[in-house]
Amino acid sequence: MRRLSALSGVLVVALSAVACGADARPASADPLCAASYEPRELVVSGPLYPPLPGPADGTRGEDRSTDAAAIKKVAAAACDLPEAPADPVCTADLGPSYRLRFTDTRNRTTTLTAAAFGCRFVEGLGTKRVDARPLWDALAAAGLPAPRGR
Repeated sequence: MRRLSALSGVLVVALSAVACGADARPASADPLCAASYEPRELVVSGPLYPPLPGPADGTRGEDRSTDAAAIKKVAAAACDLPEAPADPVCTADLGPSYRLRFTDTRNRTTTLTAAAFGCRFVEGLGTKRVDARPLWDALAAAGLPAPRGR
């Protein structure tokens, strides 16, 4: 009986250690995701193409922010997005995408492309990320364009 209790205790500890790492930030070598990141500017371009069907007059230009605190929140939201699974199942809809160009105080640039449709993929951080809704919330809080109601 003691042996069974010890075995179950070891299993609980092992499973909790694995589960605790499940929500950790995905690894990225990009300077954008470093704790020491010092932003200078964020340029948001989009939507890069309008939702179909619709006129092309919905295409926007560029919006900029130099608010370092707001840019750090947007960068953190992007870096904290979960990695996409190996075989995602997404809807086959089309919609706008946004390009986010981050420039830091050392003139290093990171460009992300974030889709506002399907699985809401975010690309540009090494591994493809999924579910950009927290990123949209951070962009909206910074006063930058972001999809609404998606």
